[in-house]
Amino acid sequence: MTLAMTYRLAKQAIAVLLLILAVTATAAAQDWPAKTVRIVVPFGPGSTPDIVARLVADGLQQKYPASAFVVENKPGASGNIGTDVVAKSATDGSTLGVSIGGPLAINTLLFSRLPYDPCKDIAPVTQLVTQPSVLAVNPDLGVNSVAELVALLKKSPGKYNFASIGNGSLSHLAMEAIAMKAGAELTHVPYTRLPAGDHCSDTQ
Repeated sequence: MTLAMTYRLAKQAIAVLLLILAVTATAAAQDWPAKTVRIVVPFGPGSTPDIVARLVADGLQQKYPASAFVVENKPGASGNIGTDVVAKSATDGSTLGVSIGGPLAINTLLFSRLPYDPCKDIAPVTQLVTQPSVLAVNPDLGVNSVAELVALLKKSPGKYNFASIGNGSLSHLAMEAIAMKAGAELTHVPYTRLPAGDHCSDTQ
């Protein structure tokens, strides 16, 4: 997804979020926010949740100009660290979280213990955006389709690596599914944030 697409989706999400606040909390909205609101992102700056959180913060700032909305990045442990900050925060409406499926669902299957219970400690508000996943490879591989990629992996199992935004992320699981399809092993290289110019699949 391009930054422009993310921006458009986030603007729509902000409109929905502000509509929900206006319709369902007319009385409470007069008292909220009583203090600075922090929006916690369990991933690094430049990630999709971070971009969306900053657009949401800008929208809320326009709606409530007398208040302050601060985005805090708390990356680490596949999103568990920042999510735990939200789960352990005071239930006074001064802490919001913007995340993805990993820390809220997938991590329950990948970690034997989590410091929070996503079913009990996190209260979902709304789905802000949706986005497609994009598979990209180094052009030197000469691969132009998923079928060609699977064929290449079958031919040279264990030779290639791939990058993702972290263990248990959808990008990680999607590539593992491709590896299973190819009957090959890939070396997973998780990044907190992908530097510009890096490719999702490359030779070692």
